[in-house]
Amino acid sequence: MIIYTYGHEYPVTSVQKTNDRYNCYICTDSRNGSFCRILSIKDKTLFPELVSWLSENVDPTVFTDYIEHFIFDDMLCIVMKYTQGVTLAEKTDTEGMPLRERLELCRKILERAVLLDIPDYFLDKCMDINNIIVTSDLTVYFNYPIEDIIGNRDCRPMLQVEKLLRFFFAREIERKVPDELIEFFGEMPEIVKSNKIELYSRYYMMMTKLVEKDAGEEVPKSIWFRIWDKILKFWQKIKRVLIFVLLAAAVVYLVFTIQTSGPSTKNRKNFDSIGTVTIDKNR
Repeated sequence: MIIYTYGHEYPVTSVQKTNDRYNCYICTDSRNGSFCRILSIKDKTLFPELVSWLSENVDPTVFTDYIEHFIFDDMLCIVMKYTQGVTLAEKTDTEGMPLRERLELCRKILERAVLLDIPDYFLDKCMDINNIIVTSDLTVYFNYPIEDIIGNRDCRPMLQVEKLLRFFFAREIERKVPDELIEFFGEMPEIVKSNKIELYSRYYMMMTKLVEKDAGEEVPKSIWFRIWDKILKFWQKIKRVLIFVLLAAAVVYLVFTIQTSGPSTKNRKNFDSIGTVTIDKNR
């Protein structure tokens, strides 16, 4: 199947979802071979209002993840960029990311949201660990599940961003360190009332302070975390000693085993003859 508009085509590679209201496809863009996601809306009565809303809220020259919309086969098609790869959910589930790496990854996510000037509705859709694609060099891409665009588009994207940030730094929030990060989240109720540019600015200042002081080595304020950290440090100190003792014991045991397993002259029987044959011991 091929979805096409004036001048170019979108060959369908897979069908994600289909029902009586819409179809959702993963396609390739014939112009550059990249992937895209097309939401194909069937209800014609929705077209005027949706087209008007898209024209007012989306500037494709800035928000470049939005490709276009057009009518195909009596359906309104909305085309968004789509990236295949490791999602943030998969990456965080399989990797233990140090604080500095998480700080940088969050900065890139917020920076991309600002540079693309993502409209609120689309920002709300992509700020989810299942819709963020992360490459090995921490390059970030967004996917947009926008099926509910035909229904209620009311959203609170800054709260979704806050939820994402709290997920990233849940460990530090629980441990209540470092101070700069905890202060940033303490100001979050005020920050989410502003806009994504203000959020990025405040986050960047906080991150800069942490990087300058080489954050991540502070002692947790919780007594239980302090006890646990002391146990870990003590174990690191005695671990090498225990390994050396075990190796020494193994060597001693091996030497003892070799000595006791050698030929013994005790209780050895000497034979002068075998049957009628006499053994000459001088030979």
